[in-house]
Amino acid sequence: MKKLILIATLLFSSIATVSARETVILAYSWTAGDKAANYYRALVDEANRLQDRYIFLFEPKPGAGGTVAAHYTLRSPNNVLWINSSAGFIRPHLFPNESHDMSKFRSILPMCISPFVISSMKYKSWTEVPKNAELTIGVSGLGTTTHLVSLQIAKNYPNMIVVPFKSTSEAFTGVLNGSIDFSVGFHGDSEYYTTKDSPRQIFWLGQTGKESVKNTELLANQGFSRDLLDMSTPQQIFAAREMLQDRFNELRKILQDAAKTTSVRTANAADNCTPNNQMPDSQLDSWFNNQAAQWQRLTTGVKITK
Repeated sequence: MKKLILIATLLFSSIATVSARETVILAYSWTAGDKAANYYRALVDEANRLQDRYIFLFEPKPGAGGTVAAHYTLRSPNNVLWINSSAGFIRPHLFPNESHDMSKFRSILPMCISPFVISSMKYKSWTEVPKNAELTIGVSGLGTTTHLVSLQIAKNYPNMIVVPFKSTSEAFTGVLNGSIDFSVGFHGDSEYYTTKDSPRQIFWLGQTGKESVKNTELLANQGFSRDLLDMSTPQQIFAAREMLQDRFNELRKILQDAAKTTSVRTANAADNCTPNNQMPDSQLDSWFNNQAAQWQRLTTGVKITK
């Protein structure tokens, strides 16, 4: 009987300890099938392993280029963090009346920086792409970074129609099933299909950024806009400015420690995303402000036709 009482006491104590932990949700702006989602899942797992005060949860909240997740975060500023990318800065410029207000957020954890790649199953190179036939290119929603990239491509191919999806992985699926000609996404979304073992072969026609990934040729070196050199996307986590400062500091420390772990770094590498998650606290505000200025410049003159 004493043994049963001891087991029951330990079980109750364990349940009480778990229930006492406060929940913090990381609201992911895209769909759960994205390869980028993997390093946030790894981050959550490590954050939960490293401490016992909070329970971190990964929760996809796709829609409107991150606006759905942004508003969700603002409704619970002390218990929800917002996972987004440069799209967080872009969408308010293109949809000012239907978007979120970036002045209500601040950076809590820069995660990593990843270039975009143009994938196609139909065309092996730009020399094969016609300029007198209708073309389609898939992006992860209007008012996102992938959308900006597609508009730069369309400057060379005015016959190209932009097709919005909810994520880069869904846009790439459109390439695989033949419903669209191209997609703008990450190398990790499509890398398997570039191998000879793949049942369906896709081709990378070029990438954004200044550093080649997997020997992919830069778009800026193929006659496309030099602005594409600056259109790699910074993956990151934002906090509401209403979050209490002590809470902000505590959560940032936990997440930054979690980002140092092998599992998170491995997940970053698998998606060819270069980590910048150990950025000093003193650089956070300037990092945020520099991004705001950069993406405002790159959206200047862009109009959305509904």
